[in-house]
Amino acid sequence: MFDAQKKAADVPKGDVSALMRIGHIQIEEGDRIILDIVRRFATDLGRRPRILDVACGTGFFASRLLRTIPDVDLMVQEDWPAAIEGLKRRFVGTNAKVFTDPLSNWNEPVDIVLSWGTHHHQPRAYLDQVKRFLAPGGLLVLGDEFCPEYCIGEHAQRIRHASEIYIANGYILTNGEEITAYEKDGTIPEIAREIEKLRLQMLWRWYRYVVDCAMERDCLDVAVFELRAARDDLKTADANEFKLSPLTVEKELELKGFEMRARHATAPDEPVEKQSFFIYEYTL
Repeated sequence: MFDAQKKAADVPKGDVSALMRIGHIQIEEGDRIILDIVRRFATDLGRRPRILDVACGTGFFASRLLRTIPDVDLMVQEDWPAAIEGLKRRFVGTNAKVFTDPLSNWNEPVDIVLSWGTHHHQPRAYLDQVKRFLAPGGLLVLGDEFCPEYCIGEHAQRIRHASEIYIANGYILTNGEEITAYEKDGTIPEIAREIEKLRLQMLWRWYRYVVDCAMERDCLDVAVFELRAARDDLKTADANEFKLSPLTVEKELELKGFEMRARHATAPDEPVEKQSFFIYEYTL
């Protein structure tokens, strides 16, 4: 029990995104990379690009994009009830279109799809939706916090030679035979268990680094937020917070029919275990 306690000032709803740019490493760098990509694409296109930011939360980055590059037609999509009020409030008085239905209900062609920080939260089918409305010559900009690369040697070869990327209760299956066996009796190949163990070990190293950096920046709220995320991410069967290796996600996009145009690391000079954020440019 405390002898006395003052109530901490409440953080305004939706401001976690702003805090992350201060306390979480590599996010601000990711913002700048994406802004550069959009600016370059718009210049090459020669007209106002139609941009859809999917699963954008309360729209912190999208609003930054609109302030930085105002000559765009911006659409923002989010169907998470907790974020919708803040999203609508953020874009009052702007020309941005706020769309709060599921992504599967979106039917307008767009030139750029932004998926920033949301890929590891999304159902796998969302990429199929993106393929449906990405205009010819359009660009998918996919940036996320991945698990630093843990697939090397035979484990990397397993991913590179995969005919499918299928996540079975947190384990990566790579072909139809493995999927059939899992669906029949829950069989998980030993090599898939090995890869998952490597993922968990690398994740823990990454989260320790992130939390240490947040504490050094006096951002306790960010440190606590990341500890909660680590708790979920370290549960193999938790689908809500599940970060894969960059190699695995690259293979997943390849199998979905996307072609990688560019790959940007937010911390290219850091050792592998400190490289988590990557920004990808994909076309169809």
